Amino acid sequence: MRTRVLLVLGATLVLLISHRWEHPVVSAEIVSTLFGAETEMCLMPPDRAAYRQTRGGGAGRELPEDKRRNLGDWPPENVTGGDIMPVRTVFDPYPTFDAVAVDAEAGRAFFSDSSLSSLLSYAVDSGDLSDAMTEPVTRILGPDTGIGFIAGAEVDPERKEVYAVNNDGGGVVVFSYDQSGPAKPVRHFETPHQSWGVAISGPRNEVAITAQQLHGVVFYTRDVKDMEPPLRTLRGYATELADPHGIDYDESRKELVITNHGNWTELRPYSPYDPLSKDPPSYEPGRFEAPSITVFPASAEGNTKPLRKISGDRTGLNWPMGVEVDEQRDEIIVANYGDNSVRFYRRNATGDVEPVRTIKGDRTGIVGPVDVSLDLKRNELWVANYSDHSAVVFDRTASGNARPKRIIRNAPAGTPALTFTNASAAAYDTKRDALIVPN
Repeated sequence: MRTRVLLVLGATLVLLISHRWEHPVVSAEIVSTLFGAETEMCLMPPDRAAYRQTRGGGAGRELPEDKRRNLGDWPPENVTGGDIMPVRTVFDPYPTFDAVAVDAEAGRAFFSDSSLSSLLSYAVDSGDLSDAMTEPVTRILGPDTGIGFIAGAEVDPERKEVYAVNNDGGGVVVFSYDQSGPAKPVRHFETPHQSWGVAISGPRNEVAITAQQLHGVVFYTRDVKDMEPPLRTLRGYATELADPHGIDYDESRKELVITNHGNWTELRPYSPYDPLSKDPPSYEPGRFEAPSITVFPASAEGNTKPLRKISGDRTGLNWPMGVEVDEQRDEIIVANYGDNSVRFYRRNATGDVEPVRTIKGDRTGIVGPVDVSLDLKRNELWVANYSDHSAVVFDRTASGNARPKRIIRNAPAGTPALTFTNASAAAYDTKRDALIVPN
């Protein structure tokens, strides 16, 4: 009987079969999608120990000399192994949008790509209603970028910089608008594990990062780099933060708006920069809360209660992801992943309230929305889809089952999205002859 071995690396499922080796067929289309040209594809660097790339953002970091000298005796006798090619792979050869951030004045829309660990930008007038793929203006991709399992993204229009958050370790990497290709970030700073969303406040000169595992928010100056500590943290039982994701500043009201999935468990011990470290509360068991939107003073820190909270059956919140505050229209806009919708709430709403309007339906092209961003100059709303290779653009006032004005496609129309979030294991079901991959 042939032995099967399954390995999962990041968002790619790699299958190796012992006693057999065949060079896999890699199409020119896939190669060009990943690397731009077939001649640029390099499957393994000469010194793979020294130049390995990790999904945690550890790209280009060399191993210590003592570990490079001897990797051990591999493979052992009578065991197939070593530097061999997989027989086949299960992976998505096209980008998967995980966040969108628009700079209307610069005319650019930036997207994080969690499938291939890249950062793309498009012209704000790009896309149409055809089935054609949309050509990006820039694409940052490669082993020196420091991009791992990328999640949230945000632009700093004043400095012409774009921030990209590594969710599975690796902190935040910052690039200039015009960088492209295998570029190194202009700077990098470390953040807690499972960081997801990012918001930037020019007036406050700070950056706010949501951290799922901490059920909190960490704040840094806009000049932060490397291992510099945060300015403050917002965390604790009183905050009612539970698996926070999206975050945005409401500058005119001096508030901070955060979306929460609702699943909660305590993470201990506390870091030296956590205000709870000196007087930690008694332990509480994990639980599932209802999804919510919590609103705090922009200067909030420590174990602070929210000013307001939107939550309940009438809200329709279901895996709320990215959030944007439309100060001019007095609205909070949420990408509602769980039911393929975008929901709008009043900025002063609280409790179990219905949205003032919703974009949802089979004509919208909204499939697994993960983020929203406004183009105030053109009165447009951008929605990034995770479960489809696309983003859709609407009039800012759109409602109901509205058709988008334009579609940005990063794969041929109809191409299924693999939607691996952060696969880390795999199993083979012998009864059903199926692969089981948890995310």
